[in-house]
Parts: sequence; C-alpha cells; structure tokens
Amino acid sequence: MHESEPVLDTKYEIPYEQRRLAILQKLIPKGDGDKALDLGCGSGVISEMLRNHSWSVTAVDLHPGNVARAKEKGFLAIEGDVISAVRSFADAQFGLVCATELIEHLDEEYRRELLSGAIKAARPGGYLLLSTPNRMSPVGLVGYYYLELMRGVRFKAWDDTHKRIYSSFEIHTALKRAGWHIVKTVGYHYGSSGFSLPIEVSYRFPINRFGFNTMMLCRRAD
Repeated sequence: MHESEPVLDTKYEIPYEQRRLAILQKLIPKGDGDKALDLGCGSGVISEMLRNHSWSVTAVDLHPGNVARAKEKGFLAIEGDVISAVRSFADAQFGLVCATELIEHLDEEYRRELLSGAIKAARPGGYLLLSTPNRMSPVGLVGYYYLELMRGVRFKAWDDTHKRIYSSFEIHTALKRAGWHIVKTVGYHYGSSGFSLPIEVSYRFPINRFGFNTMMLCRRAD
C-alpha cells in the first residue's frame, strides 16, 4: 500500500483535471438515493459529483485530513486503507463503487484484491467507476520504452507515489477476471508533453484504448 497524501480542492483547478472531471461526470449513472462507495476519496470532489447524481456516498481515505474534509462536506467518511475497507463491508451493499486514480498506487496483488473486493461490495447490477493513467498512450509508451526498457527507470506518470502504470488492455483483462462487465471505456487524450493524438476524448475501439487516462464504467451481472 502507499502512503496517502492530503489532497486539496485546488488540485482540480488545473485544465487537465477539469477536463478529466467533466468526462467522469458524464459516466456517473443516476443514483436515485442508492449507496455509493468512494475509495481513495481525497478532498471529496468525486464524492460531491456522486452526490450531485443522487448517490448517498460513503467515502474512504487513508489520510486523516482528507477524511476530515469529506466529513465537513457532509459525507459519511472512514479513515483507513481501501483494501481493508472493501473487506469490511457486507456483500452487495453498494449500487456503485468508485475507484478513480487509485489502482496505479497499488501493487499488483492489492490491485487484484481491490477489484475482487469491489465486486463483492457491489450489488447485482451495481457499477464500478474507475480511472487510471494508461501505459498504452503515446506518452505512456514513450515513458515505458525510453525510461523503463532503455534506461531502467520506472515510468511513474509524473507521480512518485505511483506503484505501477497499467495499460488499458491490462486493466480490461483484470476487470473481466474479477467478474466485471465493461459497459464503456473512454480515452482522455491529453497532450501536455507533445506526445498525443489530435483528439481529446475517444469512445470507440481501438482509439479509446490509447488515451493518456483511461476511464471505465463497469457493471456487475444481475
């Protein structure tokens, strides 16, 4: 597991985050008062988006400052690591589990536990909303081949707390093995470094597999 850091709302003021949140907003299904679990909630910005879509949110984070801010925003917030959290909830308790910008902070063993624990926590027909940097993006491929394979330096997508940057194909395989049905995959093509496709958002295969950030809405079978 990684050491959690406090997340400020100002993080989401930069153009990259604003556009990413706008895409995520469109992927959130209507909650109609059902319960959602926001794993690694940070400052609670995603939790607020879920609440705006009529979800009753339980937020989890390892950092006490993040938990305090989530409580100030009116959420039921739990301090602890996400793996222990998903283990602690009763089966089939939530209509939606949210794990945005989280799995890249986990070793592969914990990533498997997270995805399998999330499907147990979700009700039949419930959703998983996931986002993560993508090693199969133009930026990711340059970082992976140039840094990792040629120079022996792990590509971390500009965040030293990242444990592993997965490819969109690896994530698809992991989700299916955990039992999730993938409803939609969105590629967010952000070209701050000059390595990008001449589009911002893609929804269709295969281009949606090559965004710098991959966002997926998944569903548990009824």
